[in-house]
Amino acid sequence: MSRSVNRVILVGNAGSDPDVRETTSGTPVAHLSLATNRVFRKNGETQHRTDWHRLTFWRRQAETVGEYVRKGARLYVEGHLEYGSFERDGIAIPTVDVVVEDLVMLDPRPADAELEADNADLPA
Repeated sequence: MSRSVNRVILVGNAGSDPDVRETTSGTPVAHLSLATNRVFRKNGETQHRTDWHRLTFWRRQAETVGEYVRKGARLYVEGHLEYGSFERDGIAIPTVDVVVEDLVMLDPRPADAELEADNADLPA
C-alpha cells in the first residue's frame, strides 16, 4: 500500500461562536466556521477572497472551544478532511469538515489580560 496524507493547516478568524452539543452517547462535539483570506492577482488587478471552512472539535477540545472561542477569534488549527453529506428535499448535499486535532488560540485570553493587569501593581 502506498503512503498518503490527509492533513490541513489553517490560520483564520472564527466566523461564528461555536455550536457545542453532545452526541447521544454523551461525547461533546463543537462546530465552528473559520474564515481564511487570500489575496491574488487576476487580469492585473488585486483580488481578495474569503474562504469558509467548517471545523469539528471532539471531546475536551470541544469543551475548550465552547468556553474560550468567540466570533472573530484568531485560530491556528491542524487536522484532517472528512467528507460526508446530508439530505435536503430529497437531494444529497455534500459536506467537507476539517476535524481538528491541534488547536492554538492566537488571541490572548481575557483572563490572562486581567491577571496581567492585576499583577501590574505587584513589586517585581
